[in-house]
Amino acid sequence: MKKMKYISTAVVFFCYAISASIMFLQSSRSLDIEKEHNLLLGEHIFDSVHEDFYKPILTSKVMASDSFLQDLLIHEEEMSEEEVTKELSAYLKLLREELHYSSSFVVSEKTHRYYTANGIEKVIDTQTSPYDRWYPLFVESNKTYDLDTDRDQANEYRWTVFVNIRVTAPDGSLLGVCGVGVIMSNLQVLLESFESQYNLKVNLVDLEGLVQVDTQTQDIENAYIAEAIKDNAPADRFIYSLRGPTGYRMTRYMDDLEWFLVIQGVNNQSKKVFSGFILMALACGITILLYLFMVNLLAKDFNKRKEMNLHEDPVTKLPSRDYLRDVFGENGVFNTTRFKSIVVFDVDSFSVQRELGNDTNILVNIGKYVSESFEWKGIVVRWSDDDFVALLEMTPEEAEAKFIEFSRMIKENLDITISVGISEINLTETVKVNYYRTVQKCYAVKEKGGDGVFRN
Repeated sequence: MKKMKYISTAVVFFCYAISASIMFLQSSRSLDIEKEHNLLLGEHIFDSVHEDFYKPILTSKVMASDSFLQDLLIHEEEMSEEEVTKELSAYLKLLREELHYSSSFVVSEKTHRYYTANGIEKVIDTQTSPYDRWYPLFVESNKTYDLDTDRDQANEYRWTVFVNIRVTAPDGSLLGVCGVGVIMSNLQVLLESFESQYNLKVNLVDLEGLVQVDTQTQDIENAYIAEAIKDNAPADRFIYSLRGPTGYRMTRYMDDLEWFLVIQGVNNQSKKVFSGFILMALACGITILLYLFMVNLLAKDFNKRKEMNLHEDPVTKLPSRDYLRDVFGENGVFNTTRFKSIVVFDVDSFSVQRELGNDTNILVNIGKYVSESFEWKGIVVRWSDDDFVALLEMTPEEAEAKFIEFSRMIKENLDITISVGISEINLTETVKVNYYRTVQKCYAVKEKGGDGVFRN
């Protein structure tokens, strides 16, 4: 009986493989034609995006080389604040209104005043305003110009792409920084026209894969498309790669922006072929799938506990971070949709506890309380030293409420506090990318003194 089971399984798979091979050979030419069409469409999108950014970059370069602006900044301290503000405001207002930008600005290196069409918006001060960090970062980069996606304080904190360019005196000394801002909604209209017309997704991402321009506002400077960076796309052509059985991705470097254009979509022909494969697989293999499902169901709990025991942390009795590597593979790709939130937490002032000799006792007790509180709600691992990572089968809001309660229990029973960061899991990102995004929230709590939970 067992032998017949293996033989029947092999026959079904063999028939499926032959049928699939015939279907693939018949459709390969159609797939090639569709790829050529997608690449031509990519060139059209590239040209349109490049054109939208070329104008503000050129405008900013003209501003930086304008002798009128240079002279004003050189003699700024010889004039009254009112005189300089009047001259610069009129200059910037003309630029903004004539060329239809959401904002235009000049920052003086001498006084650090931030001039806009409405006057002096503020004085750059990184100590009191984190939004002002862009200025010293840009100056220290020694770049002639760059693009920066940020919220415009002078325009109701709307997402804006700023073109920042150095203004230098004839002797080469830095006079300041000037530029214009392109409001994000204008760029979103352009991208959305392509997305709706051609049923695809268009993004601009930086060199780290962080999204800079997206039609979904919540993804701007929040989501990552790290896989696109691995394409090592050049500036003169697209790199075309398949994503799964029906999807594709085209990536191209835009050297003027120092960003990547990423286009993702679905091949219609591939979708038809894949649908045929699925129907064939269902027709040929439903019995085998039911059998494997039953075997997997019985073995799942056993394997899970076995894997956890193999990677048990000796102090906390929780799984170690190696357990996640075994579960999700070396690349850390999520292979399940059961987890909805990721939590990173660690003990505040743990080095002090170590000096007092309390570190081991604290870790042992944290392991105990974690097991009691989260055993059936997900996976909690000891990431390193006093750092812990939890993948939970609950929404971020539910996780926030649970960890507020957990933090209170830890504080009352162990007389310590913890810093907690919580994010919604993005299944298109790796475990590490989700972790790095969440650990920043944990660090933010620590910077404010610890003993808190940060979700948004």
